[in-house]
Amino acid sequence: MTRRLAVVLAVLVAAVLAVVPFVLGRDSAATAGGPAQHRIDLTAVVKSVTTDIGWTMDGGHTVKAARFTLDDTRVLTVADGTLVAESGPVPACTDYVTPRACVLLADMLGEAIVRFALVPANTATPAATLELPGLVDMQANGDEGILGNGWVLDLATPTDRRCTNVPTSNLREFITKFPGEKSRSIVDLTSDAVVRVECAG
Repeated sequence: MTRRLAVVLAVLVAAVLAVVPFVLGRDSAATAGGPAQHRIDLTAVVKSVTTDIGWTMDGGHTVKAARFTLDDTRVLTVADGTLVAESGPVPACTDYVTPRACVLLADMLGEAIVRFALVPANTATPAATLELPGLVDMQANGDEGILGNGWVLDLATPTDRRCTNVPTSNLREFITKFPGEKSRSIVDLTSDAVVRVECAG
């Protein structure tokens, strides 16, 4: 092995060791017996889905590759072996034929999808918002919200709070009174952030 090749290999190994902890560090361990936390960087309506023959999302990762054409005309490739996020009470979207039937939620590293979920689009406002589980906590000085299924999304400033009969003075109080299944989170598909929380019922 030449000296130059040894140096190149050493640089590649160092780069991998630097990136892997960053990617793994984005997912926190489950807290208080709850689901593991997974960062969601991108929310986008999927205009069309093209898959390799035999493509599935079974076993927590993809088999074969797929390409998602988004509403903004970007095409993202989901590589073979990409992690699939557990969605908890949120159903998975299985309609890959109807345009804009699915919304992509993804943990991104640059333009690469690290982990993702496909969920059904809202029937009322499919291109604008998405309804997800209620918040159970906040982090990053209130900039990020943790949903009941473990997904972590940015919070709009301010995040609108809506509950007809029970007033709350701030988002922390709202989460305390209406955590998880007692509320729902409304995500803006343009800003990729939770813009509103509503108490259930």
